[in-house]
Amino acid sequence: MKISKYLLALLLLVGYQNTQAQEEEYTAYFNYEDYDWEEDQARFEGEIDDSTAAIITKEKYIYNYYYNEEDRFAMQRLYHQRVYLNSTRALEEYNRVYLPSGEGNELLKFRARAFTGDKVIEIDEDDIQTGQLEDDPEQEYDYFAFEGLEVGSEIEYYYVNEREPSTSGLSVTFQDEYEILDFEFDLISPWNLAWKTKIYNLPDSVIEDTALEYENRYYFKTAVPAYEEEPVTPADALKGRVIFALDRNLYNGAKDITSYNYTAQNIITYVTKDLSRKERKVIKKEAENASEYLADTEPDLGLGLRVEHYIKDNYSYYNAGFSDLRDLEFVEENKVFNGSGALQLYARIFDELGLEYELVYTSNRYQLQFDGDFQTTNFLSELLIYVIDEDLYIDPSENVSRNNLINHNFTGTDALFMSKTDLGGEIVAITDIREIPFQPASFTVDTILAKVNLGPDLLDNSVDVYRALTGYSARSYQGIFELIDDEDDLEEIEESLISYIDEEGTVEDLELTHDRAIYMGRQPLQAKGTLKDVRIIENAGSDILLNVGKLIGPQMEMYDEDSVRNFDIYNAYTRTYYREIEFEIPEGYRLADPEKLKFDVRLNIDGVDEAIFVSDYTIEGNQVKVVISEYYEGFSYPKAYFQEYLAVVNAAADFNKVSVLFEKEI
Repeated sequence: MKISKYLLALLLLVGYQNTQAQEEEYTAYFNYEDYDWEEDQARFEGEIDDSTAAIITKEKYIYNYYYNEEDRFAMQRLYHQRVYLNSTRALEEYNRVYLPSGEGNELLKFRARAFTGDKVIEIDEDDIQTGQLEDDPEQEYDYFAFEGLEVGSEIEYYYVNEREPSTSGLSVTFQDEYEILDFEFDLISPWNLAWKTKIYNLPDSVIEDTALEYENRYYFKTAVPAYEEEPVTPADALKGRVIFALDRNLYNGAKDITSYNYTAQNIITYVTKDLSRKERKVIKKEAENASEYLADTEPDLGLGLRVEHYIKDNYSYYNAGFSDLRDLEFVEENKVFNGSGALQLYARIFDELGLEYELVYTSNRYQLQFDGDFQTTNFLSELLIYVIDEDLYIDPSENVSRNNLINHNFTGTDALFMSKTDLGGEIVAITDIREIPFQPASFTVDTILAKVNLGPDLLDNSVDVYRALTGYSARSYQGIFELIDDEDDLEEIEESLISYIDEEGTVEDLELTHDRAIYMGRQPLQAKGTLKDVRIIENAGSDILLNVGKLIGPQMEMYDEDSVRNFDIYNAYTRTYYREIEFEIPEGYRLADPEKLKFDVRLNIDGVDEAIFVSDYTIEGNQVKVVISEYYEGFSYPKAYFQEYLAVVNAAADFNKVSVLFEKEI
């Protein structure tokens, strides 16, 4: 959930004025009317592998902050790209190019052309078309299309648009699947605005141009390698990007403009501002309702949890900027809020109930990894509320996130914690950067107890299954059962807890326990039932094969991964799998190959087993019991251990294919 712009109405631009107009005439570094491509630019003639879909020969960004003719602070953005198309996939991808559109975007200049064979076809603004989204016809988008492209064609286009100026943090991700031979980035602004910049995931750095007298310019020029996506990595977070934000206003002396202290003070001021009499009445009533909620049925719930369940059972989150959605009277009457409204409601109720809490802002670590040393609002995209006495994290925007089971992408990462104190009658924000805990593997457990029942003549076979899920394994079920109105859809999801073995089987006598959101993170979701008509027996002449491995369910396979690894291995969340499988050796048969059931594969780092797949068996009479343990502990593993990690993952996939042989006794 983004921090509302209403919370971040900084005093940054106070004191801005076009002092340049008072100076003698000068030539601005960037004038979009003068910008153009090279008319006679040489065609790409470099070597390119057939496996490379496309190569970007030029890509350029310019962010130009300036004062327009009305002396209003504004921003122009140039985007210029030239691409050599080396595959039909690239032809399809670049056949249609989308342009920034919508409120707040004004197209100032546009040119596009395509080089195919000896022909050069140019596209102008009259060729820009407007389309409507299929699921929302009122939402429109602008695009232009290249006609007659073929493998070996080159396209080139650029546009300049004017946008509302953002100074609190802009992020430009410039690395993706295609190599960029020539990449340029420029940030230009009036002399009085000093910026901070940082490049992530690539070794380049931004240079400050000291030759300009009336403008500040920050730039870098580089070649950008193609980003090669790898499994078990946060792909978006690892791509090359540059982030920039306003740091100082030399005209009025403001400094550390986007510091977290400034941001926190604005937010704390917002949630402690004086309320109207009607708003105070709303908070008093809702605080009383929340404090009594579930008191009879769940007496062990803490007060913070009561508030969370009351609000999430009675209110809906809507991701929109409408001002009504943060007005407490409207919110209470319509039972709907946006991020700002949720912040107000939770914080005010906690204050009314005397609960100590902190506001927590972080980023989704799979999209952008939090950087506490480079303070901009880019890293403050997700709001949580931390109830101190209950060690409880609440995500106001997500209904299925309850009882401390917040989105796992918000854990194992740093965050900005904000609290407040009264200093001489003034409410002051206090900030701290701390880590949101990453849960151990014992927190998320998937337990399966499966007993095979072989029918007469080994027909009509069934499997009795008990399954228990905790933590993140249970979250996706416990949080949604009550939200599903369609009975057939609900039944299908419930049965999937058992039918994972064989989707063609028939589930009977299914019983679920703790299948509501109230139990999330507190009690395991339990499913008990019988799967009939399950296909686990195969004839082998007079002998019989029993697919024991099938009883652990489908497994992820990583057999074809490259041996060379560029990035470390990241766990979305740590997890444990425990399985017990029981079956009986049929009368008149012997178990020929029980050793196939034994696995022992480990990822060991510095003497500690960080991941394992271990299985063993026991035989008592004609009863066989197989016990399987698998877990993945820790936030990440060094890339040097990738082969050991693959071995564990693929051990589970190998076991899934294991069949044991019942050999006919003679």
